[in-house]
Amino acid sequence: MANEVKRYLHDGMKLPFEDWSKTLHSFNDLASIVQTTHDAAQSSAVKAINRMQTMRNWLIGYYIVEFEQHGKDRAEYGTQLLKKLEERVDRKGLTRNTFQSSRNFYRMYPQMIENFKNRICTTVSCKSTEDIISLPSEDTSMRTDIICTTASCKFLTSGETLVSKLSFSHINEIMKVDDPLARYFYEQECIKCTWSVRELRHQISTNLYIRAGISVCAVRSLSRFPQ
Repeated sequence: MANEVKRYLHDGMKLPFEDWSKTLHSFNDLASIVQTTHDAAQSSAVKAINRMQTMRNWLIGYYIVEFEQHGKDRAEYGTQLLKKLEERVDRKGLTRNTFQSSRNFYRMYPQMIENFKNRICTTVSCKSTEDIISLPSEDTSMRTDIICTTASCKFLTSGETLVSKLSFSHINEIMKVDDPLARYFYEQECIKCTWSVRELRHQISTNLYIRAGISVCAVRSLSRFPQ
C-alpha cells in the first residue's frame, strides 16, 4: 500500500512528505522522492522570488512617487530622477526601466496596498475620489480603505490575487494596456488559463479583448469567478 503523501507547509511553500519509518523502500523509491522533493522546493522558491519581486517593485514605485511629490530636493533632479537613481543605487536589475515600470505599477494598482497591514498609500492617486473600496484584512482592526479615481475601479483584481497568481513580468505586460477594463480582462484570463508571459503578450497583441466582443456585462461576469 502506498504511503499517504502529506504536505509540509511553511510561509506558503509546500513540500511533499511521506512517512518512511515503517516501510521498506527501493533505491528507485529513494531517487524518486529526492527528485520530487527537490523539484517541489525549487518550484516554491521560484514562486517566493516572484512574489517578492512584485512587492519590491510596487514599494519602489511608492517611494519614487512619494519623493516626486514630497521630496525636499526633488526639483534638483526633475526628469533626470530615474537616471540619477540608477547611477546612485548601482544594483543589478535596478535600471531606469525598472523604476519606470515600478512607478507605473504603483499608480495603476493601488489595491496592492492590501498586502500590507498598515496603510501607507497617501498619494493623490489613492485619494482623489469616486469609489471607496474596503479591502479585507486578516485583522479587522487593520482594514484598508482605498479610494479609486474612476468607476472602472469596480473591476479590480485583488492585491493578494495579483501577487500570488501573476509574476511581475505578467503584470508588466498587462500595464501596457491603456483601458482599465481590458487590463482586468487580461488579468482574469491569464490567471484562469495560466498563460505564460509569451502567451499573454500574444493575446494582447492580437487584441483578444476586442475579438472576444467583451462588454462591461461580460467582464462583470468574470468577477463572479473565485480569485
